[in-house]
Amino acid sequence: MLALLVFAGYIVLKGRSSPKQSNSTLPATTTSAASPEASTSTTDAVTTTTAAQLKEASPLYAVSSSTVTLSEPGKYLCAPYGSSTGCIVRSMPLYIYYPVAGKPGDVVNDAAPIHQGGPFPLVIFGNGYLEPVGSYSVILDYWASRGYIVAAPQFPLSQSDSVGGPWEADILSQPSDMSAAATFMLNQNQARSSKFFGLIKTSEIAAIGQSDGADDALALGYNTCCRDTRIKAVVSLSGAELGSYPGRYFVVAGPPLLVVQGTADEINEPSDSQKVFAAARPPKYFETLIGADHMDGYQANDPYSDTLRVVTGSFLDYYLKGESGALKTMSIAGNVAGVASLS
Repeated sequence: MLALLVFAGYIVLKGRSSPKQSNSTLPATTTSAASPEASTSTTDAVTTTTAAQLKEASPLYAVSSSTVTLSEPGKYLCAPYGSSTGCIVRSMPLYIYYPVAGKPGDVVNDAAPIHQGGPFPLVIFGNGYLEPVGSYSVILDYWASRGYIVAAPQFPLSQSDSVGGPWEADILSQPSDMSAAATFMLNQNQARSSKFFGLIKTSEIAAIGQSDGADDALALGYNTCCRDTRIKAVVSLSGAELGSYPGRYFVVAGPPLLVVQGTADEINEPSDSQKVFAAARPPKYFETLIGADHMDGYQANDPYSDTLRVVTGSFLDYYLKGESGALKTMSIAGNVAGVASLS
């Protein structure tokens, strides 16, 4: 996602803005002003409390995944994209990650979903340009291990091997791909022949994306062009508002928002995320990854990944599951000296 993109009449312009006061409802972060001579009992108690709180964010289930084809009748991919000649129905792989029985956190091949603890909230995830869905498996597996069904469409023109070559201007069609993925999963929830029958908590759906996928998630949650009122929470991972979408952002109050942004990101500049945050209405949260670039924390185990998983998971736990202690866990995990800061 570039600060300026021009593709066959497709223009992406990103503004500059400073973040407003968060207006979030995070509890105060525990700090200690004790002198070196003070007793360590308080510190020990804080450490114990912190460890216990973060343990609440540990995986609850093993995880498995499956892939289906998501089609959108009435929408087409036309030559040179999607077909060498003519037009075909717009379709793409849909990767589904879900909880299964087994050791929490383990990844199990071809396992049946577990129903104990369900039904589970639904997360729709949008990948970044030229980034395959599978490259985000570390964080997608984590959300599933916490008791979520995660559905991630592989946008058809966002990959290097896309028919006709990748075409970033197709981003304008991607919010509807995410909506179609949500509809598909809700239909699966009603189909007795589906392994996801009765497994989804249909009233609790989040949209999450990274880079271009974050732009899509933001449009899905807050832009009049694409708003899907089924979405109850949005997470933007290095995302931005796009002037190319035909609607307007934040005309009405949308769902709760978590913005995540690296300070060393040269693709999606911090000011882009700050603009989104400034325009959004509470409840909203801004997670700063100190020194992180555009991809740090999202695709591999690195200094930011643990913080990112717990912060995003706790945000979902609070707003989709109603877990009252999740904001405290989010505050603890989101404030790590030299790594991350949450406001």
